[in-house]
Amino acid sequence: MYRNFQRVKNQKGKKNSKKKKKKYKHEAIIRPPGESEVTNINTYVTHMMAASVGLKICESVRRILVYTKKGHTNKGLHAICRGIFPIHELCGTLTALQLARRDVLGVELPGWQILAPAVFIHGMANFRGKKPIFKWNSSMPWSEMQLFKKEIWDDLVKSPSFTEMLKKSFGKLMWLSILLRVLGYCIKNYYLIGRQAVRRTTTYAGKQAAFSAELVAGDILKKTKDKK
Repeated sequence: MYRNFQRVKNQKGKKNSKKKKKKYKHEAIIRPPGESEVTNINTYVTHMMAASVGLKICESVRRILVYTKKGHTNKGLHAICRGIFPIHELCGTLTALQLARRDVLGVELPGWQILAPAVFIHGMANFRGKKPIFKWNSSMPWSEMQLFKKEIWDDLVKSPSFTEMLKKSFGKLMWLSILLRVLGYCIKNYYLIGRQAVRRTTTYAGKQAAFSAELVAGDILKKTKDKK
């Protein structure tokens, strides 16, 4: 079992109660003696990464096979760039981290909040030119990987004006900086959740309420620092 908490249905209380109760709640899993709790989130990350890479292979292969006309240039380069472009992997890692927070740390997270970061990043990628999964044809693969078309790249290289080159590549550089920030967020939170899971079983052993309070306080401090 790779989780410390499970979702159970709330028992129906009094019908006259004015407060609306949630249909489901998270309860700690009672383990047999000698069985340690989960403190490693590698399972979540590897499973979601495997699913993401599998989806990426299916999506990339079909578009590579469609991009075979005589007018389509640089087929090999675009195929390699599809394998390197990390949108699927980042989205999978973001979802895995949210799942680990819910199932390992016991943080109350609804389904939409678990999927929201990955949906937002993938939506930004679609806005920047990445084709949605249901669209087969991709006649301009360079736009999906935020590359320049060969002719435009040759003109930029020959152009003596650095300002003109910067103007044309500004949007792509900004998108690259966003992806790098998301990558940094994933790496940071991967180690952070692991440390928090260990503290939950050592410093806060048997004190789930105190541990949850510390997590909430940490989130509030992060928000105040971001505002400053």
